[in-house]
Amino acid sequence: MDAATRRAIAEQLLSEQQLKPALVEQQLQRAVEPAYWTGLVPGSSIGPNASPIHELPFDPQSLRHAGEQVRLDGYCATPVFLPPDALSRVNVTIDAVVADGWPPVFAWVFDDLWASVRTPTVAQLLDAALGPGARQVPHVWVHVVPAVAGARGWAPHVDGGLARGSRTRLSVWIAFTDASVDRGCIYVLPRSQAPAGFFEDNWKTERLTGAETVRLLGAVRALPAPAGSALAWNFDILHWSGMSAGPGIPRRSVSLEFIARDQDPALDEEPLLGCGPDDPLPTLTERLEYIANAILVYSKHESAASRFVPLAERLLSRSV
Repeated sequence: MDAATRRAIAEQLLSEQQLKPALVEQQLQRAVEPAYWTGLVPGSSIGPNASPIHELPFDPQSLRHAGEQVRLDGYCATPVFLPPDALSRVNVTIDAVVADGWPPVFAWVFDDLWASVRTPTVAQLLDAALGPGARQVPHVWVHVVPAVAGARGWAPHVDGGLARGSRTRLSVWIAFTDASVDRGCIYVLPRSQAPAGFFEDNWKTERLTGAETVRLLGAVRALPAPAGSALAWNFDILHWSGMSAGPGIPRRSVSLEFIARDQDPALDEEPLLGCGPDDPLPTLTERLEYIANAILVYSKHESAASRFVPLAERLLSRSV
């Protein structure tokens, strides 16, 4: 059986698992009601302002070093800055969303997830890596790697492909549980270790020699991230998820994207959002649009999300 045939069979199976029209409409009616969501997670909120998080203290010099590492290697890591109570709230939220039949990305409906990324630490990291005035691109996701041997997240890829200005864009990935090597941590290929032109060319082409391939494998870096810390990388950096070793706690994280102030956004990067701790949060309608777009774009990385493509399309058609 050739690759095209296998792909066609897989696409057919996924289409058969998609939500049926009646269930799509039922889920749509629930999704647009703030009271449904706040009833799902007691003590939660959906509003223009989130309660600020009291971050854990650390040496601010580490964020300046992080910005320097982004410029050199294309990636960096931060100390732990989210306190245990904030992590508990977001993990309880994800639990409730998944238990009621939604994909994890719908946790972005709630203020607590937005509060976890609208922090002084993230703002300082953006200043160090992209310069003052960076803005958020409305691309969000929640990653969950089950605690099952062989489970893993996304395969090797770059964010936004090889688009112009990829080094003036930054992905921020925040661990909500410990992302150890055994739990499927992130791996990256540092910019400084790649052959000349590697990040400007199409790395998927078969142009590397065997010796170059071995050298690149030796340059790959695992990035274990304790819960409450963040990783960040430019859009041209090759990165991927490691594999879970088995029983334990699922690896949970969120990812979002930012663009430097002086860069013009692509059509799919609009509308740009303020990303400081004092900037107003998106409305529920806007959050649902971001979630729906994410399902349409990122279901190629997570086949389970394909089930919700009809709901995503319905949410977007409703907002037009």
